[in-house]
Amino acid sequence: MVVIVKVQDNTWTEIGSFQAEDEKSLGEMAAMHWIEILQSCRAGFCWVCVCEVVDGWEAVDTDKVGNSGIDIQRDENWNPEQVLACVGGIKSEMFTDDKEHIVTLKKMY
Repeated sequence: MVVIVKVQDNTWTEIGSFQAEDEKSLGEMAAMHWIEILQSCRAGFCWVCVCEVVDGWEAVDTDKVGNSGIDIQRDENWNPEQVLACVGGIKSEMFTDDKEHIVTLKKMY
């Protein structure tokens, strides 16, 4: 059906939202809608795009457009509710069910 992604800054203020698309990263979709999520390497190495998934974790695919360049689960700073926006996206099955899904991301930087 439809997936709406809401983006908050690091003070929990919503800075924008957009309807998600399949086969795109969260960072790419945010940029398409003029919402800044910092990105540098776009390969999951640098961590500048890390976001906390505040709501809707069940809809998030952490490796949607590629594998993270580092094993984030072994990093001491990794939180299991975080996603790297440069490689993470929305699970494909969320676009084919009959529900509306809301994903809320909080930018860490």
